[in-house]
Amino acid sequence: MAIQDATEAERRRARQVRAARNQSLFREVNERIETLQMGWGEPIHIEFVCECYDDACSLPLTMKRVEYAAVRQDSLSFVVLPEHVDAQVEEVVDRHEDYWVVRKIEAGMAMAQHTDPRRRAFVNRRG
Repeated sequence: MAIQDATEAERRRARQVRAARNQSLFREVNERIETLQMGWGEPIHIEFVCECYDDACSLPLTMKRVEYAAVRQDSLSFVVLPEHVDAQVEEVVDRHEDYWVVRKIEAGMAMAQHTDPRRRAFVNRRG
């Protein structure tokens, strides 16, 4: 029984890390989208891609730049379309009509922090 529990725990951990990796890639895309949009002035709304765990999802979601910036303050947070959530890898921390904010849990937390481009930029600036 203990071996079966360990194997299940390993599968859960691998799933959490894989989901965080996928979501981090979408976060990188959205960071680039935000940067490109800023070249056109100060947009109120920006169309981003869903940052859900599903690497096949590329559905758009629209949010205010200030809302996006608020999500990006936490390395563990990602913006997803409503219902694009996997309770085994994340928890919903905020619900809006057009998008939800999810936060990584357990094994996915380290991956999300490590791959956060804003965190890397901060660390690089500090030297």
